[in-house]
Amino acid sequence: MRVASIVPVMGFVTPQQLASNRIVLAESVLRNEVDFRGYPHRHIAIAARPRLGTSSITQLLEAVEYLTQFGWELVNVTSADGSRVMYAFLRLR
Repeated sequence: MRVASIVPVMGFVTPQQLASNRIVLAESVLRNEVDFRGYPHRHIAIAARPRLGTSSITQLLEAVEYLTQFGWELVNVTSADGSRVMYAFLRLR
């Protein structure tokens, strides 16, 4: 399975989906389409796909900056082999 195929689609992300996948799109975070209430885990991954006019790293870091105000801190940023998807790994303080 290619890594890009496990990146969830855009749209509202329920607490159950978030807890099950443990990965969310930066676009969904920035559009306030993610319900983090009741998220049972200490770590999460944010994924950013390249978009026209905006680099994936810019969008990814915007989502990370947004989540820092809610107690999340950046652990690592990486890209998957053979994919242009960027990932940020965060942990709850």
